[in-house]
Amino acid sequence: MTHLKLDSAYVDDALKFLQLRKKTPTYEYLNALIGAFIQKVPWESVTRIVKRNATLATADCPRFPNEVWSDAINFGGGGTCFEINYAFFALLSALGFEGYLTLNDMEEAQKCHAAMVIHFGDHNYLVDVSVPLPRAFVYSPDSTIRFYTPWLNFTIQPKGENRYEITRAPHARPYIFTFNDVLVSTADFEAAIEADYLPTGYFLNRVVINRMFGETAWLFNSDTRPFMLESFDHDGKHEIPLEPETLAETLAERYRIPAEKISAALALVEVTNSRILEA
Repeated sequence: MTHLKLDSAYVDDALKFLQLRKKTPTYEYLNALIGAFIQKVPWESVTRIVKRNATLATADCPRFPNEVWSDAINFGGGGTCFEINYAFFALLSALGFEGYLTLNDMEEAQKCHAAMVIHFGDHNYLVDVSVPLPRAFVYSPDSTIRFYTPWLNFTIQPKGENRYEITRAPHARPYIFTFNDVLVSTADFEAAIEADYLPTGYFLNRVVINRMFGETAWLFNSDTRPFMLESFDHDGKHEIPLEPETLAETLAERYRIPAEKISAALALVEVTNSRILEA
């Protein structure tokens, strides 16, 4: 048994949180859901770092849709690409949308990034609320498709059978990921969520928070020194310096995640990285 199905109460609470009503599945409604979600639910590693530290068994670590939605509603939590895309897919499934989950590559790293495909008629649309992609993007194996958005320009380029390269511009890191258009079962997807809590998992050793504010995503990465908030848009790169002494409080005010959780995650990362240096 998997954890994809959302409790009915969570469906109602999620829609209330997103300030949207239940409607018949359409492309327009899908984009409304995406737009609301990425403004409220961050891609972040804070919650997983804190939970990994507080949880003995790896099997008890995964944050499945009910928990992700509860954390988002109660304290502004989010999750990694696996967790928040799964939570969003769970909501879409409860609302009657049809599609499937995918596990995608980033350069040499395989199946390290999550996304989903949603069907409408004869077309498939790529959806990723973790990067995030600001709306659902149609794609085709026969042609490169470019999308203009108020934030950035995105390109989906075929790269062989069921593979597409996803890029953005203008950006210092234009390559985003290689999309594998292959259905992944919910059981395999949940196994990937659990595996991401192993020592080989991603983002257990750094605090990363990324969320849309208006038409622009702002990123914090504790590996970037000096500390800063970073964004890219059609005007180029923007930076906001952050003071180390008030880092947790400043990030809490910005992202609406409790300062004590951010502070705990930053401290745990510092301890983890110190042990690595000493080894």
